[in-house]
Amino acid sequence: MSRGALIVALFVVTVAAVPAARAAEVTTYGAGLQSCKAYLDSGETDKTTDRVAFVDWLSGYVSGVNNTSPHRNNFLGLADLSEALRRIEGFCEARPRAQFAEAAGMLVFGAKTGPAAHAIEVTTYGSADKSCGLYLQAREQQDPINGAEFRDWLGGYLSGVNAMSLRTSNILGKTPLLDAVRWLDGWCSAHPVTAFGAAVEELVTASQLKQIEVAAASSSFSSNSAR
Repeated sequence: MSRGALIVALFVVTVAAVPAARAAEVTTYGAGLQSCKAYLDSGETDKTTDRVAFVDWLSGYVSGVNNTSPHRNNFLGLADLSEALRRIEGFCEARPRAQFAEAAGMLVFGAKTGPAAHAIEVTTYGSADKSCGLYLQAREQQDPINGAEFRDWLGGYLSGVNAMSLRTSNILGKTPLLDAVRWLDGWCSAHPVTAFGAAVEELVTASQLKQIEVAAASSSFSSNSAR
């Protein structure tokens, strides 16, 4: 199995709503699609690896929300991820059938503005600061543990962008996730010392430009047809 197929095979892509984030449904990737009950069950001692997947996904999700918002770049304020997970646990205990993405959406979009909510730099978490080189190493080795860290973070980040963006509910549009991952592989190969988070931001920017080009082409076609 190819590197790209391996990472995409571990994603389950569907459309899920994030209440309090968007009235329309948004595309969610990865661990966010699992239920709150699955998250609570992952806290059992023999499922610590499963719990890590949720933590990595949430790290990416909050990073994506922070980087996409035009008004706030630190939705957790003074709270850290540990506090965020405690709040999510409370939400999930009351709503075990809800998706984990719904719990994450309620957390960040219901957060109160605090002293750290308007930090000068965008606040990111988890794998964002690890290098593209480390990402490629994990991909080359097809490591199910280390590779999962980047996979889950990417799924969370794209889900966060979709939830926060006012322009789209699916940043990748019609681009298959496998193609997006191949794009990341190529970009990181050319920029191995760059942070993985920066590479994913470049992916999002490229996806936005592509969608704008497609929309412009469609508009031009409609105008010419009307003449």
